[in-house]
Amino acid sequence: MNTQPMHSGPTKDCTLYPELGPDFGDPGAGLRRIAAAAGVTLAPLRVTASTPPGPVTIVVQAERGTVHVVLERDRREIQVDLTMPWLGAALSGHAETLTDVAQAIDEWQRGDTLTVIAGRRAWLTASPRAVAHEEGRAAEYAWGVAREETAGRWNGPLVEEAYNTQELRRLVPFLTHGRLTFHRAPAPPFSHDLFEIGPADNDGWRVGGQGTPLDTHAVVPTVAEAIALVVQALPPDCSPPIQASGSQLD
Repeated sequence: MNTQPMHSGPTKDCTLYPELGPDFGDPGAGLRRIAAAAGVTLAPLRVTASTPPGPVTIVVQAERGTVHVVLERDRREIQVDLTMPWLGAALSGHAETLTDVAQAIDEWQRGDTLTVIAGRRAWLTASPRAVAHEEGRAAEYAWGVAREETAGRWNGPLVEEAYNTQELRRLVPFLTHGRLTFHRAPAPPFSHDLFEIGPADNDGWRVGGQGTPLDTHAVVPTVAEAIALVVQALPPDCSPPIQASGSQLD
């Protein structure tokens, strides 16, 4: 008599993933069972498969962020990616077993820091950006990225001058579409109430409110003047950086 349970979702080859044998190749049921055996209670999960048949992905939707566990179809390979809202990648790597995966997810769900999890799990690598945000170094990290991206380029002097301005170094810089914008917080919601700087004709700079019409922006010939206009327009409560409230949003 066939004792295989009814299961319409994607399955894995138990030759490649023998630990899924008791679950008839069902990766979601297998991870739940393996986690339970390790004393781990998983957040809600779902299983998806690519079309045409390819890797199967277990998606665990934890409060802290989403975990993607990708099981390759033609070889034994377990790719794990843990992501945080807005920030994206936080931890990633290749696990040897689903028990390793369950234990990493447990540490993720209970709020262990990224550096602690990566320290315990040599197969996981933490994102420097996510670690900086977690450790309260988001502005410092963002400035480092901005300076590196613009070194030797046309907007390099602008970024360096802003970085060397105490009032602006406390803020979080973003480079987008040729504009240098500043925010009080490293992640949404943003207040959008600070001035931005962008290129103007004749190697000048335009300075004005984020999202306001370009013809309302002031145009100045030098980086120093552009930086001065931004600093003069800073709200009194602009330092240290704060998380925007709903009333501050555009």
